[in-house]
Amino acid sequence: MTQVLKMFAIGLAFMAYAVSAALPEVSAEAVAALGSTSGVPQMSGFVFIDGKYIAPPYTVSRRGNGIFINRIQIQQPVPWVSTAQPEEPKKALDADGDFEVVEPGETKVKADDDELLFGGPGNREEKEGAHAIDALFDDPPAKKKEPEKKTAQPTSASLSKQQIDELKGKLDTLRKNYETALGRGDIYFFSERHSRVNGTYGTARTLFAVLPNALRYAQSPQDLMARLNQGGVSFLDLAICADLHKNRMSFMELDERRKQIEAEEAARRPPAGGRTR
Repeated sequence: MTQVLKMFAIGLAFMAYAVSAALPEVSAEAVAALGSTSGVPQMSGFVFIDGKYIAPPYTVSRRGNGIFINRIQIQQPVPWVSTAQPEEPKKALDADGDFEVVEPGETKVKADDDELLFGGPGNREEKEGAHAIDALFDDPPAKKKEPEKKTAQPTSASLSKQQIDELKGKLDTLRKNYETALGRGDIYFFSERHSRVNGTYGTARTLFAVLPNALRYAQSPQDLMARLNQGGVSFLDLAICADLHKNRMSFMELDERRKQIEAEEAARRPPAGGRTR
C-alpha cells in the first residue's frame, strides 16, 4: 500500500509539472516587479486542466504575471521578457565530429499523434505594446495563420511605476474573478491545446450527470463526444474530448463528485410534504 501511495504521489507531481510546462515559467523579474497574491480556498466549482479533473478545494493565486490554481499555472495573460543577457550558445559535436551550435534549451522531439491531429499546443496571440495594457486582457480573436509580428513585450525596464501598478491591478482582478466564479460553482476547462471553456453550475451539473459513464465506456474521443451529445452535452469539442479521453480512468473520481453533488442538492430540498413558513 505504501508503495502504491508513493507511485500515486509521483504521478500527481508529474501531472502538475507537465501542465505547467506548457506555459512559460514565470520569471524572477516578473515576480520582483509584480509581486504575488494568495487566494482563499474555494470548495465549490469544477476545474479540468488538460483534460485532467482537479478536485477541490481550489486556491487561485497570482505569482508575477502568471495565474495559478492549486499551484498549477493555468494562464499567463501578459508575456514578460527578461532583461537578463541571453545565455551563450553551446557547441556540441555532430555526427561528423564537427562542432555545431546548439541554442540554449533547444530540444528536438517527435510530434505525437495528438499534435498531428490538433496542430499541437496553440500559439498565443501577439499582444500590443506596454502602452496598451487593456488590450492584453481582451479575449483573443479566432486564431488565424498570419505572419508573426514582432511587438514590444513588457519588462521591468520598459514600464513605468504607474503602468506596473495598473498591470498588477488587472492581473489581481482576473485572479479574483476566477476565485469568485469557482466560489459560485462555475466550471472551467484549461489547456494550451484549446481555448478556455467555462460555464455555470447548471452546465457542470448537466455534464457530471453524463460524463462519468461516458468516459467509462467511450472507445475513442469521437465516441466520447457522441455519448456526451446524446446526454445533452454539446459544448465540448473534439479537442477537449481527446484530452478527457486520455484521462478516462478518472471516471470513478468524477462519479464520486456526481454523487456528492446529488447528496448536496438533496440536503437542500425541503422534506416531502413538509410545510414552509
